[in-house]
Amino acid sequence: MNPRHHPSEVVLAGYASGALADGPSLAVSAHLDRCAACRDGVRLFEQVGGALLADAPQAAMEPDAMAKALARIERPALPVRGSTPAPRHAGAVLSSALARRQVGARRWVGPGIWVAPVQSKSPGDWRTYLLRVPRGVAVPHHGHNGPEFTVVLRGQFVDDGARYGPGDFSETGAGFEHHPAVDGDEACICLISGSGGVKAAGLLRLIQPLIGV
Repeated sequence: MNPRHHPSEVVLAGYASGALADGPSLAVSAHLDRCAACRDGVRLFEQVGGALLADAPQAAMEPDAMAKALARIERPALPVRGSTPAPRHAGAVLSSALARRQVGARRWVGPGIWVAPVQSKSPGDWRTYLLRVPRGVAVPHHGHNGPEFTVVLRGQFVDDGARYGPGDFSETGAGFEHHPAVDGDEACICLISGSGGVKAAGLLRLIQPLIGV
């Protein structure tokens, strides 16, 4: 089944230009691995950007221009479909870019619920991790201090009346509050990258420093 929820055009354009931070780029890459329409959109943005650059007048380069350009080139590339089996982690299919990153030890939040940090080349204020929640369980009500990008790797969840399945992409911003719940017959595993941290309450607030979200 093709994904039903996609990154915004702003996010896809940022990915194409290399402007996204490393964590969000990993999340977009995981969506692109399953979404042909968004892969075509990224290619279009890349073509438009290349044409605009070719027509731009020459200008003197800043001293750190080369370093910045190389950093942007290192963003996850568009996935290439192949015949080799897709890599997995805890039963979840990983994107080609995510499979090349180290996944840290699981930090248990509750029965069947764990968080595993994902290696980032340039984390900054972003925290990137895998979250596993068993079937029939809801994530505690929480808010966000900054943007957060989520892509489903396995299973599905329901949030604010919308259902998200494998490959689906969710964007939230600062001040957004929600109470997503796992739906279906299996656990849900998501790749999440957020900036500013989660605005938690109750038990989640107590264990937040331990799980690093």
